[in-house]
Amino acid sequence: MKKVASTLTAVVLLSSVLAACGSNNSDNGAASPGSAAPSAGNGTEPVKLQVLSLKQEQSSQEAFKQITEKFQKENPNITIEIQTMNADQLKTTLRARAAAKEMPDLVTWMKEIEPDSLLDLSGESFLSNLNAESVAAANAIYDGKVYAMPIDNGYIGFYYNKTVLADNGLEVPRTLSEMKKAAETLKANGIPAFATGAKDLSVAYMPLISLFSETVFGQNPNWSQDRDEGKVSIATDPNWKLAFDLHKDYVYGYSDVGNSYNISYDDANAMIAQGKAAFYGNGPWALSGIREVGPDADLGLMAFPISENPDDSKLLVFPDTSLSISKDSKNIEAAKKFLAFMTTQEAGTIWSENVKVASTVNGVNVDYDPIAKDINEYISSGRFTPYGDRVLRSVFTDKLWEDFSKYMLGQTDWAKLSADLDEFWDKAKDIDNTAGK
Repeated sequence: MKKVASTLTAVVLLSSVLAACGSNNSDNGAASPGSAAPSAGNGTEPVKLQVLSLKQEQSSQEAFKQITEKFQKENPNITIEIQTMNADQLKTTLRARAAAKEMPDLVTWMKEIEPDSLLDLSGESFLSNLNAESVAAANAIYDGKVYAMPIDNGYIGFYYNKTVLADNGLEVPRTLSEMKKAAETLKANGIPAFATGAKDLSVAYMPLISLFSETVFGQNPNWSQDRDEGKVSIATDPNWKLAFDLHKDYVYGYSDVGNSYNISYDDANAMIAQGKAAFYGNGPWALSGIREVGPDADLGLMAFPISENPDDSKLLVFPDTSLSISKDSKNIEAAKKFLAFMTTQEAGTIWSENVKVASTVNGVNVDYDPIAKDINEYISSGRFTPYGDRVLRSVFTDKLWEDFSKYMLGQTDWAKLSADLDEFWDKAKDIDNTAGK
């Protein structure tokens, strides 16, 4: 497995996620925080930068709109053209365009993109405007190269509606037995415990990422290395099965199962916002949609209880939205200029205020939502993990995405699923090793 950030680096990163302000470690001649680095390509010839983005939420699109308008005002010869699509569409589009050597100038990073299609940003002065640990963690799979420039820090956990719990005489569950009690009580009262569905499988996939991050990597941060060395396997590790069982039996089992295929991403956001469900597993990208429906909804954020020990529950926190430049772009200097602008405090504040996430830009600290307090409590107490699907090889995560719902829906058993996942882990490892020769 390619190198991941050290435990020390992860602790430094995650203890500063919400502040995201750190010290400025710029070298002589590097840009100071809040100022864009000078770049070549300051000519007057018209340049059009094409950006492919998976940030479909209205808040993200509004943030990009405000940022690009300010950038274009300062750089009238550069036009930013952003095309947005969902993760599946973007993955398919990027792979096809990479094969045809017709990549866009910039992309919101996906680890499925092979590094040889991306520009190494190592040494770019504008990176010193960002939290250094965030940059390191975003590129942990790249053996010292910098292909992804993170602009925010994210999380995947479980939103909960405090009003729904209180109205049903429930406390926030801290143990698995308390979660069982809460789910059964809500079911008896005719309320789905979890907002999830099968119309848009990303709604169901997000909580699974949170779960295996807790049960597997939260208990053993070195699990990937141990698997590569043959010390463990998915089939024989009860923590992998626990994640899938909790996902099947709780997140799906106590949802609106009869209406599952009618519940979309927007529907799930509305359910937690309107108090039509108590829990919802997702990340910060869902928060703006939730707040659009329920701006005053009394929400919290929690890690799922995975045992009778509350300390076993760990929140997944990681660098989220990143931007990358295509290696074969004909407008590399203009693209670098845009990335430099994205690292200014002005752009960082716009992004954080609109998207409601913690910024990676030094000096930007936006109090974006009350749930930030919950995230900080997990971090300050050490109950977090930075290791989720983003430190897994893409061939493996492709298989995980393809097959996870089969177990959730009872269409396969654990023996079959785990054997298939182990097979694809080894395939991904072989591909990785071959590419590294």
